[in-house]
Amino acid sequence: MKHTTNKNDIRTSDELNEYYKIVKTEFDDHLKREISKEPMEIAALLEKGLSGGKKLRPVLCKLVSDALGGDTHLAFECGMALELVHCGALIHDDWIDGDKFRRSAPSLWNELGPRTSVLVADLMAATGSLHGAISLETGKSLARCVRNLSEGAIADFTDKDNYNEAVYLHRIKRKTGALYSTAAELGALVSPKTDLAPNMYKYGECVGILYQITDDYLDVLNSLITKTPVGDLALKIPTLPLTKLSKYPQYQKIIDDFIYNGNTEELIETIEIKHAQEVFDDLIQPWQEMSKKFLEEVPESTFKRLLEQIPLSFANELIGTDKN
Repeated sequence: MKHTTNKNDIRTSDELNEYYKIVKTEFDDHLKREISKEPMEIAALLEKGLSGGKKLRPVLCKLVSDALGGDTHLAFECGMALELVHCGALIHDDWIDGDKFRRSAPSLWNELGPRTSVLVADLMAATGSLHGAISLETGKSLARCVRNLSEGAIADFTDKDNYNEAVYLHRIKRKTGALYSTAAELGALVSPKTDLAPNMYKYGECVGILYQITDDYLDVLNSLITKTPVGDLALKIPTLPLTKLSKYPQYQKIIDDFIYNGNTEELIETIEIKHAQEVFDDLIQPWQEMSKKFLEEVPESTFKRLLEQIPLSFANELIGTDKN
């Protein structure tokens, strides 16, 4: 992405990188400690399901908690709940999509078989729910998250026939947005500033939307580079970074052909990468600005400054590694 930086941006990015490294290490220690309390055979399955990952959502939960004077242990418990639910959902997704690899390793269903892997994913979601049941409100927050994830996954396929921009945004709010919005909300719910939980939910939703738009853009970009349908294009799922290309008159017909018929051949041969880049840049800017509005009531601190950097930083991290 083409973004200008100044010295303050660079300094703040260094601060965020340092914060991320410290919190991720502390969270990984918390995760290991809690899993070690499980029966040996259960712990082994949970560890296998949790392997890898950047732990972005637990870090976001902890950062919101820190910004609002929250409790570290409770923030990490919520982070553990999020990570278990997230990784369990990925196991389900891999099986549904037929993906044989996850994070450069065989996907769990490919390694253990579909039956065992789906049961492990269910085990992870249930275990996460236990760790997130700190209060009635945190329990409800996590339950809403699981429901939203399920509805979003269903909508990936049921929304094909009535696709439009509003439908797409609604879908990704329930899908990717659910985990980030819940992470931020939970961070507020384990702090003295529980009244800010609704604003933090909306802030996290912006982070998730920006993250998913970036992920969808990468599917378009990699399809154009390799001349082979990748990700959602291969699954014939319309996404905004692709359909917004119809603003260029020369692409309108082939975009419509993809939306209604699933044809990708002419699309990936015709679209220019520079146009995909321009559409992507236009899409992410409003969400980046909107995320800051939901932080206005957060007290001024280093942590608030880091929260302001999170949306673009998480998107850049995804681009830098090309998938989480």
